Amino acid sequence: MVQDRRFNTVVLHFIICAWYVFTVAQNMAITSLRSHPGVSAFGGRWKYLTFINLVLQAVFFSICFLADIGQLWDKVKEKQSLSTLVSFRDGLFSVLAFPVGTFVVISFWALYTYDRELVFPKHLDAIIPTWLNHAMGVLH
Repeated sequence: MVQDRRFNTVVLHFIICAWYVFTVAQNMAITSLRSHPGVSAFGGRWKYLTFINLVLQAVFFSICFLADIGQLWDKVKEKQSLSTLVSFRDGLFSVLAFPVGTFVVISFWALYTYDRELVFPKHLDAIIPTWLNHAMGVLH
């Protein structure tokens, strides 16, 4: 029963990690397809908190996946050698992944509700697909 739960957690973290890596890749591919107004300016994509959060979530779930694989391996070998990685994962979650992810979602949609032009001008609809906008602003 416990082993099944650990396996399910590994699968879940892998799927989420793959989703974030795919979303980052799709976001990066936008410039090769069409002109993105902010990409060529100072800071490129890294000046957008939604993009930073997307990369942060991809890194976090990659670490979660690696820690889960390691914990399954340690159970097979009956030893505990991943305490540093698990501690790093837990610290990353509590210090960056959760607070930044929560802030991005709440602030993005609050500003979007108040005045869409502040965070996602209408001309970006032709450049950034709707699903990618929701992946960057909702699924954190």
